[in-house]
Amino acid sequence: MNVINTVKQYADQIGGQFTDYDHTKSVIVVPLDKSRFQTVLAVTQKSPVSGRDQAVFTSKVCEYNSSIDLKMLMEQNASFDYSKFVVEDGYLKVEASCLPSTASEAQVKEMIQEVAQLADHYEYRLTGQDIH
Repeated sequence: MNVINTVKQYADQIGGQFTDYDHTKSVIVVPLDKSRFQTVLAVTQKSPVSGRDQAVFTSKVCEYNSSIDLKMLMEQNASFDYSKFVVEDGYLKVEASCLPSTASEAQVKEMIQEVAQLADHYEYRLTGQDIH
């Protein structure tokens, strides 16, 4: 499966915006409820663990600070279908990944939607604002 093409088709399907940076990186702006939007970065890369082709979908939640309850977030990870919290480059993010060789287009679309919805939800829950 060509992940970037699937992301573009999904953006068209949901009325989102798609920006293709190169053959490995694109951004989709996902429309959510109540005129809200969330940006999801889609990257294809080699898995650092298996060396296989991997697709990673990431969205920023907020800047990380020590008042964020990481234990609570790790406990929340258990209830997500595809996603997990990560801290990267000073930001709390929601991320999902898959191997394009075994994932279906429907699963990729579900991952994008879940990442966008969770990032938006936790951004508001943790900051009370719509930042990203």
